[in-house]
Amino acid sequence: MIKLENVRLQKGDKMILNHCHFTFKKGKSYALIGASGSGKSTLLNIIAGLEEVKEGYVYVEGKVLKKQKSFYRHTLGYLFQNFALLDNQSIHANLDLGLKFRKTKENKKQLKAEVLKSVGLNIDANRVVNSLSGGEQQRVALARLILKNPQLILADEPTGSLDQHNGQMIIDLLLQQLDRNKTIIVATHDLELAKQFDEIVHMDDLKK
Repeated sequence: MIKLENVRLQKGDKMILNHCHFTFKKGKSYALIGASGSGKSTLLNIIAGLEEVKEGYVYVEGKVLKKQKSFYRHTLGYLFQNFALLDNQSIHANLDLGLKFRKTKENKKQLKAEVLKSVGLNIDANRVVNSLSGGEQQRVALARLILKNPQLILADEPTGSLDQHNGQMIIDLLLQQLDRNKTIIVATHDLELAKQFDEIVHMDDLKK
C-alpha cells in the first residue's frame, strides 16, 4: 500500500501536488490521467523514490519511503517512457536484470523465452538492444518488468508511441500482472484506456 500524506510539490510557478492525501491500495489498478505536463511522471517518480518531496510524507506499507529505498526498489517495477534499457547489451542481458531479485526454481532460460513470447517478441534474444525498433525495445522493457515479478508496477505513458492494437496489448499485459498483493499505477493521457483500470485519478484533483 502506498500512501501520500499532505504531500505538496511545486516547480517554479507550477503546482504539481497541493497538500495531497491519497492511498494506492493492494490488489487494485490505477490510471493517472492528465494533459502533458500535468505532473503524472513526477508523481510516478515520487512514488518510485526517484524524486523527494520537501513537504509531506510518502508511506510504503506504513513506513516512510525515504527510510527504506534500497529494499523498496527490489519490490518495484517501473516501465519508463524511455525504456531505460542497457542499449549496448543483448536482450538476454537486459532480461537478466529482471531476474536478479526474483527467487525462483524455474529454469531461467526457459522463463525468459516464455515471457518474450508472451509479449509478442519472437526474435533472437542475443541481439543488441540498440538494433531493435522502438516498439521492440518497449516489449523488452515490459518483459524485464514481468520477470522481476514486482509488488508495485509503475508505467509512464506505456502506449504513447504505439498504435491502438499494440497499445491495448501492452495494457492487457500490464493488467494481467495484477493480483491481491500487487498495485499497478499507470500514467496516461488516454481516457479510453484509463477506463480499463479499477480507479481513475485525475491529476487536477491532486492540486486542489
